[in-house]
Amino acid sequence: MYELKQSSFGSHSRYELTHPENGNGFSIVPGAGANVLEIRLGGAQILDGYDSPEALEAGKWGKSTVLFPFPNRLNKGRYKWLGKEYQFPINNAATGNAIHGFVREEAFEVQHVFLSRNMASIRCFFDYEGERDYYPFPFSLELEFTIFDDGRFQMEVEVDNLGDTAMPFGFGWHPYFRLAKQADAHTLKLPPCELVDINDQMIPNGGRSIFSDFQKARQVGETFLDNCFQNSRTTGSPKLIMKGENHKLTVQAPARKFPFFQVFTPPHRESIALEPMTCNVDALNNEQGLISLKSGKKWTGKMEIKMD
Repeated sequence: MYELKQSSFGSHSRYELTHPENGNGFSIVPGAGANVLEIRLGGAQILDGYDSPEALEAGKWGKSTVLFPFPNRLNKGRYKWLGKEYQFPINNAATGNAIHGFVREEAFEVQHVFLSRNMASIRCFFDYEGERDYYPFPFSLELEFTIFDDGRFQMEVEVDNLGDTAMPFGFGWHPYFRLAKQADAHTLKLPPCELVDINDQMIPNGGRSIFSDFQKARQVGETFLDNCFQNSRTTGSPKLIMKGENHKLTVQAPARKFPFFQVFTPPHRESIALEPMTCNVDALNNEQGLISLKSGKKWTGKMEIKMD
């Protein structure tokens, strides 16, 4: 039977859902952007998350952050919607862009926790009234994280448009995975995909190219990636596969709802980020994968991690 343990994590509460017998479990801090700190499957820690309240507060590398109302970068923080222009704060100084939206800074509330013999889940939500002038679109964002005894971890997302007009958005999640001591020691296999070409500010320049480097599983080695890809398939759930010393991990999401993904090998070379995304970089401008949700309507999505 899964158990729930609550404890302080700095100024926030940490929720830990664990099975004392098989070692499965995960921990999350809803009050800090619904940030997932740990995921253990079969007793193995697979996530490179924040290990202290101070690290979570600093937010370096954006570990396990929820990316909404857009993932990745927004060119100079500017976009136009329904004839009006908006300006997000510039929070990516290196490129002069806005990055990853603002939900990662917000406090989610816990809606419910479910515990059983072979699974456990927590559902939390954030309600936004549209108070930011750069994103005046009220919404409710609900996230449910579930762990299963068969080696699966799921994130389900639901977006409700609470405003009077259509709202534009994209969604992503930013987990870093570690199955070996260094990123270099992992083996990586990507689904058939196209590489999104970018300029010096990491904004798409309109070019695309077939990406074949990891179509067959091979060791990451010294390869550096901080790139967006579009799945070549438009149906099914394309798989991003990563192997370490003793385990294989698969990240997948339906191509129809998550046609893009990002792969990032950070300079510290300790882990690899595999990030399903609903849209391309700068989607509020180029509209590639951008979701336009009508007033009063809902959008749902799901992604899954599985370890063998």
